[in-house]
Amino acid sequence: VKLFTSNRSVHIIIVTTHHVSLVFTASLWSASRRFNSQSASYPQGYVPKTSLSSPPWQEVVLPDPAEETRHHAEVVKKVNELIAAGQYGRLFAVVHFASHQWKVTAEDLILIENELDIKCGERIRLEKVLLVGTDNFTLLGKPLLGKDLVRVEATVIEKTESWPKINMKFRKRKNFRKKKIIVNPQTILRINTIEIAPRLL
Repeated sequence: VKLFTSNRSVHIIIVTTHHVSLVFTASLWSASRRFNSQSASYPQGYVPKTSLSSPPWQEVVLPDPAEETRHHAEVVKKVNELIAAGQYGRLFAVVHFASHQWKVTAEDLILIENELDIKCGERIRLEKVLLVGTDNFTLLGKPLLGKDLVRVEATVIEKTESWPKINMKFRKRKNFRKKKIIVNPQTILRINTIEIAPRLL
């Protein structure tokens, strides 16, 4: 019987006259790992860290209400100063009209795939304003801005029809052919003005 060791294993070999047979091979690394796992002790009430015990995202720290109120007052004061001085540049707005949202500015043209019950030349007000902003500040609605805060007006300049769309159905060797021409009404609006109140509430 011969015994020799390597870095991570112990080998016991029995040598006979006819053959050499490997009787036992044990890994020192696996044995030590099993021993350490058995001997490890955890405190009472230990809960492993999982996605259920603790969320995978970082904890959100809410700002101090007093600090947030003070910061809000400073921002409103700066915006009021810019509005009073007229130093806010070109205004743009996001409006909801005819089941779509449009980002517009003064003198823009928007094409609406619908027929409005308004005559050409009439002036209308777009009341559903989601956002208005400039280079220096932006006012967001939740979801809409107040009617006394922003005013967007537009004029109907043209009422027309879309380019004809041909829908063709054909079945070979069935003597079947169906042709349908689709024409949709269209209305073109020009944005006249975008105005904001002289002072925020």
